[in-house]
Amino acid sequence: MKFSLPGDDGEWKEGKLVLENGSLFFDTQMPSELEHQRPPSPIPIPAPISSIIDAILGKIGRGKEEETEKKGFFVPINSIRDVKQEDNGILMIKHTDNQNISTGEPGSESESEPLVVSTRLSADEKVLNEVERELITSIDAYKFNVFFTHAGEGGVLSMEKNVDLEKGVLKISTDVLWIIGQNSLKRIAWDDIVNVEQKKRGRFKGTEFGAISFDYFGEGSDEVISTIVITQGTTIEVLKRHALELLKEYKVSEKLPDMENQILTMMYAGALDLSSSALAATAEAFGLSEEELKNHLEHMSELGIVDSADQTLTKKGIKYVVDLSKDGTFGG
Repeated sequence: MKFSLPGDDGEWKEGKLVLENGSLFFDTQMPSELEHQRPPSPIPIPAPISSIIDAILGKIGRGKEEETEKKGFFVPINSIRDVKQEDNGILMIKHTDNQNISTGEPGSESESEPLVVSTRLSADEKVLNEVERELITSIDAYKFNVFFTHAGEGGVLSMEKNVDLEKGVLKISTDVLWIIGQNSLKRIAWDDIVNVEQKKRGRFKGTEFGAISFDYFGEGSDEVISTIVITQGTTIEVLKRHALELLKEYKVSEKLPDMENQILTMMYAGALDLSSSALAATAEAFGLSEEELKNHLEHMSELGIVDSADQTLTKKGIKYVVDLSKDGTFGG
C-alpha cells in the first residue's frame, strides 16, 4: 500500500498497514522528525479487514524483539475526524495532530484547538473500501441503530407510500454524518446538510417509531437529496436534538436586515438580474441606489452566503433562505 503522511509534502511511501491497539499503524522507515514507536500490546484486527490487510498488505510480526525494533507512524482511531474517498482513488483520513508534526501551518502550536492534518492512502478500490468502512465503524462517535432509505434528487420522499427500508447504523461526528448499511456506506458532511426535520411518529406491532428527514446537497451539485431514517421510541428525540445542535453550527448566525432577506429570497427564486447592465434598474426596484445595493451584496459576500464572482447564492446562502422559508418569512 502507498501512503502520504503529514509533513511529507505530498511524497508517497510504500509499506504495510495494520490496525491494532486502537491505532492505524504505518510500518515504514520515516524521517527522524516523524519517527515514532508503534503502540504496544497489539490486538487482533477485526474481520473483514484482517483478511484484506493480512493477505494483501502483509502482517507485521508479533514477536517482542521485532516489537521494539519496528518504528513508524500511527494514527489513533480516536483522533480521526473524517474519512473520505476522493475521485482519484485515494482515501483521505483527517485527524488531529497527536504527534506534533511540524507542517508550517499557522496555529500548529495551539493547545486549545489541535491542528487537523491529513493522511492519504492509495490502493486497490476493494482495499480502500474495506479500510474506509472499518475506520468509520471504529470511530468514536454518536451511534444510532436505524432503518433508512435514500431519495433521489429534489429531496421529495413521501412517508405515506411504501418505501424500501434498509437496516443499518447512523454515526454522527462534529464534521460528518455516516449512514452504514450492510452493503452501503453514505458520507454526508454537515456543511452540505440543508435541513433536519422530524416527519412523523407511529406504532408498528406495539413499538413506537419516529422518522427524521436529512436534506442535503448532492455530491458536487446544488440539487437537494433526502434520506429518511427511522428509529424506535425516544431515540428519535435524542437523534433529532443532537442533529439540530450540530446543524446550527454550520449556518449563518447573524440576523440579516429585511432588505437583504428580500434580496436573498429573490436570488434563490432566480428572479433577480444582478448583471452590471441591469444593476441600476434592480436597485431601483428595491428603492435603493446602485451603491446601496452593492454594499448589501458585499456584506452578504463577506458572510459567505453570496458568491461575489457570479452573484449567486452559495450553499450556505441556500441553507439560509431555506430557514427563512421554514420560519414563514416572505411567503415561505
